[in-house]
Amino acid sequence: MTISLRRGRLFASLAVAGVLLSGCGSGPGEAGSAAIVGDQRIPVAEVQTWFSEVLAKEPELKPQLRQQGQYDELGRTLAGQLVRQELAEQAARENGITVSEQQITDMINQWGGPQATEGKIFTPGNLHEMARTEALVTELGRRYFDGLAVTFDFTQATTRAEAERKAHQMAQGDAAVRELIAADAGAGLPAAAGQHLRAVDSPKLAASTPLFSAEPGTVLAFEPEPNSGQWLVALVRERKAAPVPNPAGGVDDQTLQGVGSFLLGTTADRVGVVLSPRYGVWDPLELRPVPNEDETTGFRIEPQGSSGA
Repeated sequence: MTISLRRGRLFASLAVAGVLLSGCGSGPGEAGSAAIVGDQRIPVAEVQTWFSEVLAKEPELKPQLRQQGQYDELGRTLAGQLVRQELAEQAARENGITVSEQQITDMINQWGGPQATEGKIFTPGNLHEMARTEALVTELGRRYFDGLAVTFDFTQATTRAEAERKAHQMAQGDAAVRELIAADAGAGLPAAAGQHLRAVDSPKLAASTPLFSAEPGTVLAFEPEPNSGQWLVALVRERKAAPVPNPAGGVDDQTLQGVGSFLLGTTADRVGVVLSPRYGVWDPLELRPVPNEDETTGFRIEPQGSSGA
């Protein structure tokens, strides 16, 4: 997974959660907090320090970001990585996952080695910690991949508004779900109940969507392929996430890292991630902040009576 600052347009290819450095509004619960993950506070000062370190090693970046109107995007990305790190540490503790120094070194080498920080969001001071995070996320995916399975009802939509409408209809109960699926299937749309998928049979889907990480009763609406205009609207009926002590292997680490990234969502749901409103809106599918509700990657409606924690 590349972690970079691309010239001409800032893009950090981590699926991360985070907050902006600047803006107006109140903080999340504690003064000076950029975010709170469970009972762990992430100070704004920590984000600002990292921000300054990136600009110090990339002096030409600051005017570029201002010119492109993406100055705040860098702050969001950095703070998001701090949230991701905390989620990974908590998930690792919950699941008894550890990584060796050799695994961390291997991750650093995948990124080009300890000297390859140019154009990257990491710095020499935090490279080890970031590599540890991604190694933990990869091992989380490895632990559960072979045992992940989901049963769901689904239909499709072609616009965001239609996907949102259908998601809310699915959340109204079994009768509404049956009515929606029958109507869409009758109209020739792909729609069915009781579909069963295993991660081992659909590794790309498991590594690129939140379908395998949603608890039963959750309704999801998202584009399996971003900007495709094809939305999947699904009600998760059953989810199995059995840890496999000695996985068979055969799946590349990039896929396992993607699976692990989405599995962080179960930790995020359990402990809660609180962002200051001034720092954007939490995207519960991609586990990252976005500037506003319209820029989330889709919709996630929790089971009735669920607090999302």
